[in-house]
Amino acid sequence: MKNRLAYIFNAFFILIFGYLLCISIFKPQDISFNHPSIFIIFSAAALLVLIGIYQLFTKLNKKGDGVITIFLVILIILTQIYLLFSLQMDSFADAFVIKGEALNMLANGGHATEQNYFLMYPNNIFITIIRYWLYSFGGILGITNTYLLESVFLFICMNVTIFVLFWIVRKENGNKFGNIYLLIVLFCVPLLGYIWYFYTDTLVLPFTALIALFYYLYTKNNKWWYFIIIGLLFAIGYQIKPNIIILLPAMLIHLCFIRNWRKILLNTLVLLVCFFSLSTAFTPIAESYGFQKDPAVEFPQTHWLMMGLGDPAGRYNREDVTYTSEFKTKEEKEAANIEKIKERIEEHGPLGLLKLFDNKVLNTWTDGTRAYTWYINSALEYPAPYDYFFGDKRVVTELPAQMFHIINLFLICLGALRFYKKKEFDMSFFVNISLVGVWLFHLFWEANQRYIMFITPLMILSSIYGFKFIVESLYTKKFDLKKGLRKGFLIVTFCVFLLSTVIFAYIGNTVAGQTQDVSKYLVKQSYAHVELAVNSKQIVKQTFEANESFNTVQLAILKAPYVDSKYRIKIINKKNKKEVYNEVIDGSEFVEAENYTINVNEKPKGKTEYVIEVYQVENKNPKEPLILGTYLSKTVDLYPYGSLYIKGKAREKQDIGFSVSTVASEPIIPKYVSIIFDLGVIIIFAGTYYVFRRKAEDNG
Repeated sequence: MKNRLAYIFNAFFILIFGYLLCISIFKPQDISFNHPSIFIIFSAAALLVLIGIYQLFTKLNKKGDGVITIFLVILIILTQIYLLFSLQMDSFADAFVIKGEALNMLANGGHATEQNYFLMYPNNIFITIIRYWLYSFGGILGITNTYLLESVFLFICMNVTIFVLFWIVRKENGNKFGNIYLLIVLFCVPLLGYIWYFYTDTLVLPFTALIALFYYLYTKNNKWWYFIIIGLLFAIGYQIKPNIIILLPAMLIHLCFIRNWRKILLNTLVLLVCFFSLSTAFTPIAESYGFQKDPAVEFPQTHWLMMGLGDPAGRYNREDVTYTSEFKTKEEKEAANIEKIKERIEEHGPLGLLKLFDNKVLNTWTDGTRAYTWYINSALEYPAPYDYFFGDKRVVTELPAQMFHIINLFLICLGALRFYKKKEFDMSFFVNISLVGVWLFHLFWEANQRYIMFITPLMILSSIYGFKFIVESLYTKKFDLKKGLRKGFLIVTFCVFLLSTVIFAYIGNTVAGQTQDVSKYLVKQSYAHVELAVNSKQIVKQTFEANESFNTVQLAILKAPYVDSKYRIKIINKKNKKEVYNEVIDGSEFVEAENYTINVNEKPKGKTEYVIEVYQVENKNPKEPLILGTYLSKTVDLYPYGSLYIKGKAREKQDIGFSVSTVASEPIIPKYVSIIFDLGVIIIFAGTYYVFRRKAEDNG
């Protein structure tokens, strides 16, 4: 009976994640580079190289495996350190609010200063307290640099996650598969991109990994007291990010396949007692810092279900937030949400719901970057890593990110297929149950690419079993290619490598040979979601500093003004009082939700302060003024080298949305770098093919 249920589940799983694999190839969302044939060829080539590397690993003894492990661990850690210290990044949206509140608490003796936001979203209270604890601990040590404190903390979180799961892979599958896991992690762009993101999605990662660890230990040792630790980990992890609770039903379902009902009941009881016992401690902790709880303001769970049914993809919607906020009590909010849910289900109809669910899947599961470029995009400086991770050259990281995602999904499907041969209820089976839970949850709940970040490391764990299935299918116990597969495997490998080489050389030549407009930023303050009107009553001024030449200034326009209106824009060099730019702009030239571009030719002599002035000249329709963008004041200063002035008064820790850059026509990758990459790829492909051919000849 258990095997029959597992057969049905794995068939269902392969169907779902096979579909996710296909749409990640053919219809990925928010990826600037979208060429399905290239994704397929490059992903196949990368997987073959990974198989070749594994074949080389089979020649190593235990000491050799250890050397490779140390090398890969050092490489992962050094890459993280380089990224963390080459860029100082701030995050947008909720993470921005939470950082501001933690800083305010630090200045206010540990007492909460903001209530409305946390009354609506009490799930973000604990992450705010953690951030406050971190800043306070830094203060005790004499460290006031918040970026340094956050970087160290995130570094620890990421590496606890990575190396706890590495231990599981190594213990379960051996040193060689452990090293393959580290190699995959090294090229997992989301784990690198989110290393700047201090929010629930990253801080919950070590709890996800540790829950998997202690559950794995239980499956091997059958010691009930592991569930005490698991319950405590769930309690803390739930306070950080409630989505982690999806692992709990997955764990209980997995237990049904490997233990009898008495042990399942005992373990569940122990886990729940520990979970609820520790959970009761968080309310007094929050209250001790002045966080209040008001059911009348708090959003009910139905709010997120309502957003999950919104067009076009069930994402966050500010209008839905406004709608729920209008009702005075929690009961009224819940009733209004349920009414809206019914309306939306009726409006969609069966086919409309299927289309909505498909859009949600597309927007949640097909982006290999997990949308890190949206949530983390505020830098103080703009070195080369910014260009390739966030700037106009980010296609260089988006392509491998999508390749990793495609390979990951492919291997996860193969891992599920492996069950039909091995019939093992191993960790991959547990992870796959969790993945189905996450998939189902976001069909109905608010959806977002970032929301599956917490499960991404476990997806890598599951993919190792798929890679193991490939190895078991291709090789004998002595790690020789199976006789019937040798010729076909070599032909396929040669064709894939040859085609990949030609495509890679063509792309490299195109990218290195063709020029395009590339921005080298001096300022990029792109967080601008709060409306700031420019009208007859207020002039908006923004200062900034520059010590390098720039030829482009852009202003974020949230809403365009009345078409027959006129606005004057000035840019003044405050050092010599020179007007760098002074033009009257017709209202029709502004476009809603787009940047307005100003072309200049400025070459400052040393560090120079400039001011951008925007004011209304004429507008016969005052109800339609020019709306610039800014962000919440008195929280975090995203651009500390300038200030926003409204009616001549400075706004504390606030700036408009704007950028200052030098835009030049140049290739994304220099010619010499492209040639080095081409040669490197040819050497890797040729070396891998030689390994396969030599092994086949030796066994022939």
